[in-house]
Amino acid sequence: MYMYKFYLNLDRSPTRREKFDDTWTRFTAVDGQELASDEPILKRMVSMWNITEKEHRGKCGCWQTHYNMLCHIRNNKLNRVIVVEDDAVQVNEIDDEILAECKNFTYLGGYFAHTRMVHGALVEGEFPGSYEGVNELDKNDMRILGTIAYYIPHWTIARDIIDYLDSKVRIRAIDIMLFDIVKVPLDYVYPAFFIEEECESTIRAGRTKHPNMFYQYL
Repeated sequence: MYMYKFYLNLDRSPTRREKFDDTWTRFTAVDGQELASDEPILKRMVSMWNITEKEHRGKCGCWQTHYNMLCHIRNNKLNRVIVVEDDAVQVNEIDDEILAECKNFTYLGGYFAHTRMVHGALVEGEFPGSYEGVNELDKNDMRILGTIAYYIPHWTIARDIIDYLDSKVRIRAIDIMLFDIVKVPLDYVYPAFFIEEECESTIRAGRTKHPNMFYQYL
């Protein structure tokens, strides 16, 4: 069955395109550093109060990129869609049988974190018992952070996410907001199909930790 595969990529990051073959479609990312000073998202994103302007702009660009991607899926009624950021590295085969089991928004990479953001990533001894294949994310126990890679089996999921995002006056990072959407259940594939490349972040310079295939942030 046909599958759509998109990678999100800034115009100023051409070298990151080299690892994607012709089965992937490039989706142009929004460069937060080039947003006009009066762009509404710059004041809508709450991080304007607690991080540097450069990082804030990076987060706004990331949010708008994923929002645009979701709109593309909804507007064109695309089903069976994989979306990855351009620093994603595939480490496990994309298994069609596993994806066929996916009925909800499904993470294909990222890392486990506490439900309360101030407590950060889960550490050794806190990781949930996950089985190979599709797992339900229990929102009472944890969240998954990062939008490195995810799968949308049906376009109506993108529609429901957009409806929620549009309903909010203030916004946070897209991965944080996904956790709060009651109408959209979250699952994850374990082990992850994708990890994050160990390269310089286009949002937060100097970051050294990256999620592995077991959703650990190391």
